[in-house]
Amino acid sequence: MNEFYSDRQVVYEVGQEGLNRYIAKVFGWMFLGLALTALSTFFIVVGIGVSPAFAAAIQALSQVILIVFLLQVLLVGWLSVRVEKMNTGTAVALYLLYAVVNGFTIGLFALLYAGSGVITAFGITAVSFGVMAVYGLRTQQDLTRAGNLLRMGLIGLIVMSVVNIFLGSGPLDFLICIVGLFIFLGLTAYHSSQIKHYYAHTSATGDVRLANNLAIIGALMLYLSFVNLFMFILRLMGGRR
Repeated sequence: MNEFYSDRQVVYEVGQEGLNRYIAKVFGWMFLGLALTALSTFFIVVGIGVSPAFAAAIQALSQVILIVFLLQVLLVGWLSVRVEKMNTGTAVALYLLYAVVNGFTIGLFALLYAGSGVITAFGITAVSFGVMAVYGLRTQQDLTRAGNLLRMGLIGLIVMSVVNIFLGSGPLDFLICIVGLFIFLGLTAYHSSQIKHYYAHTSATGDVRLANNLAIIGALMLYLSFVNLFMFILRLMGGRR
């Protein structure tokens, strides 16, 4: 069975079997990234518990966590901008490196919460992410306008978060979590729907390298949505040590 998707007012016909394989590839890369982040986080948490020297080193690194975060943002931006020209091997290596390094940030964050709270938050995140991803994959609506609005909202969210670093306002932090939760739920649906357009466009042009690169970018966007959903849900649940 074939389906039709539009891209810049051009309609492409794509085979369902090929589209399903491409979707599986994107989500496979995403889950690999999450697995590497989980292993990295586990290593950080366990290492801090068993080695005072390792704990001291991590404590020292935590002082520059803002720099680490900014480097991660720059890496994501660079990957997105260079996707059409980048070698696929480079894109894969950078994505996996990002997933490992991000485990450091999440590891420090997870240490603030009880283990049961982390597990519960992960379960809620998985269900919420899955529902929105399925919606994005199955909907026939064009979510481009919604995606643009969500990205604008994300910029506002980042500005609010930076401001609250200096204000330290509890109510504002709660508002940031609520807004962030809805933004990343929406982005999950949007980026899931974009996978179909990536496949439709690259199938029509026959550009295999671009198809592979867009699969990595799609996985990265979904990975970021999952991780941010998890952290916002964990913050909303509370339960700090």
